[in-house]
Amino acid sequence: MRSLLARLAVLSAFAVSMAACQNGTGNSLPFAGPPNNAGGNPGTVQAGSNGAALIRFVQGSPDVGNVDVCIDNIPFGAPFQPLPYAKASSLFAIAGGITHTIAVYTAQTGPNAGAECATAPGPFFGSAALAVTTMGVGNNVRWTVVLGGTAASGTFGLYVFNEPTFSTPPAGAAAVSHNAAPAFSIGKPNGVGFGICTTTATPCATPVALSGAQGVAPAKKSPPGAAVTNTPVTSGLNSIPAGFYDGIGVPAGVPVPITSIAAPNEVAGQPYYIQLYAIDAPAGGLNLVAAPEQTLGFGF
Repeated sequence: MRSLLARLAVLSAFAVSMAACQNGTGNSLPFAGPPNNAGGNPGTVQAGSNGAALIRFVQGSPDVGNVDVCIDNIPFGAPFQPLPYAKASSLFAIAGGITHTIAVYTAQTGPNAGAECATAPGPFFGSAALAVTTMGVGNNVRWTVVLGGTAASGTFGLYVFNEPTFSTPPAGAAAVSHNAAPAFSIGKPNGVGFGICTTTATPCATPVALSGAQGVAPAKKSPPGAAVTNTPVTSGLNSIPAGFYDGIGVPAGVPVPITSIAAPNEVAGQPYYIQLYAIDAPAGGLNLVAAPEQTLGFGF
């Protein structure tokens, strides 16, 4: 009994400390509560958990506009808001070491925003979720979940990535490249290539390939059951470039830019670590989303 009480005390203290963690925007990172896979109140212990996980969500499908994202039976994000196409959320802390269900719905408006989560992953007033998967999240890990692909190509669904963790501060700047553009990648043996724009971003002038990311294979889609995890490619950066780009992957050399964006600003006090997500664009095109990674302040 004393051992059980001591363990509960430790878990409670951990949950409170996690609830106090801050993300890059200064908002608290909520900690999902009991019961397991059923949401709960921020700052409460979730049965079976003995760690934490950080998750980012990306709306990468041109087939749908704004979406509401639920994790178990609570809205994803703090503060919760619908996520539009070609946008990445901030980090969201959840209980680690247990399973969680992600369900994505067409966004509701006004007072109904996020109301689908009460019935997730089931229908909301007769409207089924757009995509669902269940993640067996480890302890002290980071994941990205991307809603990607298109219905016409049979690739629409959720794509899950394991992300680098930072038990110690990164030694230098880096970019992390994800091929979350499965429709664009059809018929392209080398998938999507990533690079930097050294002088100007739009148009991308003097493109240089990101090492190891000249040809990144498309991610595998997760079914409604257990999620399939994919691993992105991390490339070191010598300095902050003018921009980043993606294009058709090549076996070697420099990919030709298709979509380029300005390099995100450096986060004050943080190493320059940028997440790059190649996503499908309308009419078979290719798009690119970038998100600065927070590498300090979470202990992993």
